[in-house]
Amino acid sequence: MNFHNERRAPLLFIAGGADHIMPPSVNQSNANHYKAPGTVTDFHEFPGRSHWTCAEPGWEQVADYALDWALRHAR
Repeated sequence: MNFHNERRAPLLFIAGGADHIMPPSVNQSNANHYKAPGTVTDFHEFPGRSHWTCAEPGWEQVADYALDWALRHAR
């Protein structure tokens, strides 16, 4: 896998702070693997949210964050 492909699309990793399936530390580590010059790679943790962060009450906050992020980084 080419983690440092500068031609790839911007990449956002979203973590739930209470996720026991994919803990935030693992998600952050994955994001760090993809960071490289010429790439946009970000990580954001939503404290207290589980692995099903987009299906829990308040999912709109997560969706709004992801949409705002995507619009800021659209090419």
